[in-house]
Parts: sequence; structure tokens; C-alpha cells
Amino acid sequence: MKTIILTFFIAFVIGCTSLNEPKSITKNTKTQEGNTHTNLPSSGKIVSIKALKSNLTELSQRLDTIHPDPGFTMDVSEVKSQIESLSEGITSPMTHYEAWKYFSQLNPYFKDGHMLIASPQLDDQFKNHIQSGGRLFPFDVMIDASQRLLVAETIEGHSDIKIGDEITSVNGVRASKIIETILARMYGDSLEFRAAFTASRFKKIYWLLFGSSKDYQIEFMHKNKRKQFSIMGVTDEPENHNADVREFVQSRILDNDIGYLRVDRFFYSQEQEQPFFTFLDETWQAFKDANVKDVIIDVRHNPGGTDHYWQQGIAPYIASRPFPFLSNFKIRMTERNIKLGPIKGNQGEVIEGTFNQLVPVDAHKGLKIPGRAYLLMGPLSYSSTILFLTSLQDSRQAVIAGHSNVRSCTTGRIQTHVLSGSNLELTMPTLIFTRPSGKEHCQQPIEPDVYVSNEVINSNEAVEHLAKYITANR
Repeated sequence: MKTIILTFFIAFVIGCTSLNEPKSITKNTKTQEGNTHTNLPSSGKIVSIKALKSNLTELSQRLDTIHPDPGFTMDVSEVKSQIESLSEGITSPMTHYEAWKYFSQLNPYFKDGHMLIASPQLDDQFKNHIQSGGRLFPFDVMIDASQRLLVAETIEGHSDIKIGDEITSVNGVRASKIIETILARMYGDSLEFRAAFTASRFKKIYWLLFGSSKDYQIEFMHKNKRKQFSIMGVTDEPENHNADVREFVQSRILDNDIGYLRVDRFFYSQEQEQPFFTFLDETWQAFKDANVKDVIIDVRHNPGGTDHYWQQGIAPYIASRPFPFLSNFKIRMTERNIKLGPIKGNQGEVIEGTFNQLVPVDAHKGLKIPGRAYLLMGPLSYSSTILFLTSLQDSRQAVIAGHSNVRSCTTGRIQTHVLSGSNLELTMPTLIFTRPSGKEHCQQPIEPDVYVSNEVINSNEAVEHLAKYITANR
């Protein structure tokens, strides 16, 4: 087997031990959610019964012919049973929008942040809604382990609404029903990941399923007192793929000679790549000039991307020796993977192999930190970020803090496929990666060396807690 370097990707469209597991799929979409909105996304073209059923058959076939090992993430018999149940429930044509709502009920059953059924058309509609000044749900939110919808950020003009207040209804729909409806279509490894991802994308997902209005009638609970407000929806800026990288990376120097680096993504446009590395060069130089001993690298909100960002921009400055970031891989030789290489094989076959490539650490420019690196993870840490965490943990070159509820071995090299007829998009991984320590713990989350509870993991308290731990354990 040749020494290889593989690149990883993460899919986007748009987890809490007491959250409910996926419920049985609803067969009749026309009787779902008592939605009082009229400003829903447009329905799109009509899709025939034959096309809908054909799409589900195609999905089942691609599990067997494109995915390298669907049983690694999901209960295959359960998924195929749900696909059959959906097919049986199709008794009339659907619009594109109805088809997405119906098919996306499979997403939780895939149990993988790299596999989902999505609608590029609805994504385009959302962009148009934003660009035309359309209103969105006004609050940033959190979802707790009891599936309560909580205020995460206050807004100007509503001082009576506090962070942590429970949102009990929106426009006459119970918050519990809203969360249930969204989670029934959300993808991801675990319940906590799906809940955290829902919260992080709530404004968009709410718009997809419940539409928009100029004003939102929102009911809150604050200290056991019920309050109701009419709050104008907010406008938003279209996503800028060439935004200043400082929107995604931050650094500062904390007390007691501790450096802090926050990296919220490992994927950037071609125009952003060099500014990213320049920012990191400046950060490591600033840490050295300030005599920083130890560093906190905050990847709590980092969903992944491609590995060269952390392998070149972070690893040389915190690791003392080269280290592996995988031990094994399993790949389906699709037409695309044959073209991409470097593995060679016949189309359709699954190839497994060992991975011996080491991450080099000599390009630190004399700026390597003298102490230890503490990597702070959270429920949204995923994909290449998991590889970053496990490789440094398994090589014993960093301390892992926080907590995680996704598998510590990840999938990758995703492929998208448009289902003819419905024009829904199926995203599926074609690679499975095994962490350097081997398969034994693949299905378990990363076990942190320093645990940070879910109650504070998304707040600055987590950084303060970790900084105190570092100082006390030098």
C-alpha cells in the first residue's frame, strides 16, 4: 500500500442524553405540523408518485454501492425498513418542498454528520429571502437536555428577556413541537450533535419548516412567570465566502502566561487561505513575545474542513515530534475516487489499508510553545476537527478538554448525488477513517482528559475553568 495523504470534507445544509431517539417516520406529510404561517418557502414543481418511489429505491441501492460500510454509522436494516415505510406511505404526488420534508425524515437514522438528504433549491430560496430583506426568527437559541428552547443572546429593546429564559411557543406553536419537528429531520452522529447543530442554525431551519413573518409572537418563561411579546423579525447578511478570516479565528493572551487561540473552521476559500496562515503566524509570534507557556486552542464550534489548515498552521507549534493522524482507512472506489486517487482499484470495490503518513512538525519557525497545548472541544467539534483532536491525544502531545458526543472515528470524502425527479440532493461519505489508537474506541466519543460540563461548555466559563486548571497543574 502506498503512503497516502487523504483530504476530508464536511457537508452543510443548513446531541443530550435525555433527548428522544428518532420516532417512527410520518407517512402522510400533509397532516404534519399545525403551522399558522403563510410565508413558507415556495413549493416547487410537482413530483410524481413513480419518481418519489424510484428515488427511495435509488437511495437504498446507493447505500450498498457508494458507501464503504453503512453499518459503521447506522443500523442498515432499520434504515432500509424506514425507506420501505416511506415508499409505502406515498399515495399521491408531492411538491418539491413536501418531498424534502418527507425524505429528510431519514436523516437522523443515518447517524452521520456527513450523510443527509437536502434541497439546494430551498438553500437558494433562503439566500434570496435574506437578500430581499426577509425577516427571520429574532433570537439566538440553545437547546438543553430536556429539549427546552432557551434564549442564548439578548436583543436590544427587550431588557425583560434574559439569557436562559425558556421560549415556550412561537406564533402559537409550542416550542416542544418546533424542536420535535426539526430534530425529526436533522442529521448527525448523536442526539447532542443534532440538537447543538439545530441551535446553531435555528433561524434558517425555523424558516425552512415554519416560514417567516414580520413579527413573531413569542411566549417566554422567566422565573416561573409567563411573558408574551410581539418581536419584529431580524434581517441578516448573505453569507460571505470571502469574509475576513478574523470572523472565524481569534487570539489573545490570558493571565498567567496562557495563550488563547480560537479556530471556528478548517475550511476557507482560496482568497482566505493565505490570510488564515498569516493570522496564525502573527499569533504564534505574539505568544512568543509575551512569553506564553501554555496555550488553549478552542475548537468548540469547529465543524471541520480540510486537514492541512491544522497540520501546517497549528501542529508544528504545539507538537514535539511527528505523529500519525490515522491508523487505517476504508474507501469505496467510486468513479470520483478513482480520479482523485491516490488509492487505485476497480470501480465499486471497497479497499482497506493502513496509513503510515506522519504529520511533520519542524516548520515552527522557532515559535513552538514551551509548555502544553490544551484542546477545548464541544458538541459541534466534528470531521477534520475530530482528526485534529484524536491524533494529538493518541500521540500524547496535547491535553483534551471539554466533552464530545460524536464518534471518535469519522467518515469523509463525501459525494453528492441529485435524485432525478425530486431533484433532492443525497450526500454520502465514501471513506471511513480509524484514529491512530485503532478501532477499539471508534464508536465512542473522545474521552477528555479534563471534563467540562454541558452547562458551561458554550460559555466563556469553559475557558476560565480550563485556564484555572492549567495554572493549578503546572
